[in-house]
Amino acid sequence: MIDMYNKNYIDEKTQVYTEILDEIDSTNEEAKRRIKEGASKDFVLVARKQTAGKGRKGRSFYSPKDTGIYLTFTHFTYEAAEDVLKVTVATSVIAAKAIKDALNIDCGIKWVNDLYYNGKKVSGTLCEYIFKGTYENIRNAVIVGIGINLSTEDFPEEISGKAGALISADNNSSCCDDIVIGISNGLNLFFENCDLNAYMPLYKKLSVVIGREVELSDASGFVDKGTVEDFDEEGAIIIRKISGELKRYDSGEISLMLNQNQ
Repeated sequence: MIDMYNKNYIDEKTQVYTEILDEIDSTNEEAKRRIKEGASKDFVLVARKQTAGKGRKGRSFYSPKDTGIYLTFTHFTYEAAEDVLKVTVATSVIAAKAIKDALNIDCGIKWVNDLYYNGKKVSGTLCEYIFKGTYENIRNAVIVGIGINLSTEDFPEEISGKAGALISADNNSSCCDDIVIGISNGLNLFFENCDLNAYMPLYKKLSVVIGREVELSDASGFVDKGTVEDFDEEGAIIIRKISGELKRYDSGEISLMLNQNQ
């Protein structure tokens, strides 16, 4: 079992309120409900269990009790909403750094936001925007949901070959608190100016796809394929096609080719 915070608190450094939930359908959905109820200051929700955890592209995120971190950071701003790609890219770096600091584990990043360890996905991010006035809210809200498999075992059959965990189930680690603090402080710092430039060097260093052949798809299906050349300053992926042409994509999802592990 992973040790969790045993009480709600206000972070002394960031003054961001953090609430621990025993069980919830989805921390992102609960954040939306809080906004509807009038919340207007930044807050963090951490659940011990989710019954309907959300992933990208409408997927679910398996969230059994006390084996992972299921966290949503909600940020309010009067400024124009930041590009979801930039927030997602920065979040992946922030989460990877928090894991490194707490566990001394190096995770790789698969564009856009998935973290990999020992060849398996251990974390994902879902960023959502609630624009001013959507729920009679007076400011824009950025909802950043993060799921991390710390010691999760017995994954559902459909993801058992792809999903993994950071530590073994019998490792009675107290790292959960440190990772939550690291992510919360990291996001709070990012939202001070939303400057992605400081995050891109580490993002590229941790990338597991630069130089790899990939297929890119979107909701409609196959879009393009080629070799990942780089990422630009906004987090978009640059793919070199067989013809030599460079193409930039700021949305979609990639799969590694040639039967390589994703």
